[in-house]
Amino acid sequence: MRMRGWAAWAAMAAGVLLATGCMPGRASKHRPTLFLALPEEAHLPDGMALDSEGNIILACPNYNDQKYPAILVKIDKQNKLSVWCDKLPVAPTSQRCGPMGIAFGPDGNLYVADLQYFFDKKHASRLLRVNVKDGQPTSVDVVVEGFLLSNAVVWKGNDCYVSETFFDMPDGSHKSGVFRFTLDELQKGGIKLQPFGKDPHLIATFTTLPNPRKDSAGADGLAFDNSGNLYCSLFGDGSIHRLTFDDKGNVTSNTVYIRDKRCPCGDGMRHDPRTDRIYIADSQNNAIHYFTPGGKFKTLWKNGDDDGRTGLLDQPCEPLLRGNELIISNFDGNFPGLKNKGYDKFHTLSVIKLDD
Repeated sequence: MRMRGWAAWAAMAAGVLLATGCMPGRASKHRPTLFLALPEEAHLPDGMALDSEGNIILACPNYNDQKYPAILVKIDKQNKLSVWCDKLPVAPTSQRCGPMGIAFGPDGNLYVADLQYFFDKKHASRLLRVNVKDGQPTSVDVVVEGFLLSNAVVWKGNDCYVSETFFDMPDGSHKSGVFRFTLDELQKGGIKLQPFGKDPHLIATFTTLPNPRKDSAGADGLAFDNSGNLYCSLFGDGSIHRLTFDDKGNVTSNTVYIRDKRCPCGDGMRHDPRTDRIYIADSQNNAIHYFTPGGKFKTLWKNGDDDGRTGLLDQPCEPLLRGNELIISNFDGNFPGLKNKGYDKFHTLSVIKLDD
């Protein structure tokens, strides 16, 4: 990475912050403001995770302008941005990496869903492990191969859960699912998945219903509540499924928990253990909603098409909690049927200050 480019970005970002003032609007106390402007080298933000020191690690697959390779960047507690890992292993066919969902495991390493579906639809997506020592990446291993579209990553104890947004079943059914891997398995690595939903690591499947966007994308965001139930959002129809488990970790139920017209598109999710709320990014509506295990559903904020320069949502894809800050990645892609009308020159993270 050219450090001169990052220095130029720092000057630009300071100008944006000065111009906007990051002042909340009058329309709502939950109006998003600009958290951070990103350089071209990190122009497409997606998955986020907090490390053990409270720094944010941000995945940037950089699909929109492919002259920039994928990277992971760090945002420290003073909101200073730096390159964290720019040595992600590329896939053999695409010669690119596509880091999306990320999560730190109990071993202290970062696990990364490498989404290759935009380049290669022949089960080329992977799960990577960024090996970390003293807060710094030392190497990267491919631990699981054979996903079609690996997306979100979340840990519960020593189990890692990964959403698979498409199965592309031969019968044309709009199926997707969630896989589970143990830490022991991932430490050994070399896992090769069986296609079309036949792998024994698959613990749940979902069917995306017909929708106005005619979008068959399925399992996307993942989040656990305080009681150990797992929720999975479907990108295509916006429904949220809940999985319950017995004391041995076996799935005991898989039900539609929320299907609400206010949320037609379920992207990334994040659980707040203090309130037991789960926040969900609605990419279609430029919105952030939340729901509770008690069944409450509320829209926190939504806005129309916007380039995001002042912090308004610009195809939000992932929320992250840092204290009372709800930090949101703006994917800003070119997906049909969304309020966002296309990729623009502003690359941003938004923030909503929470008051409870």
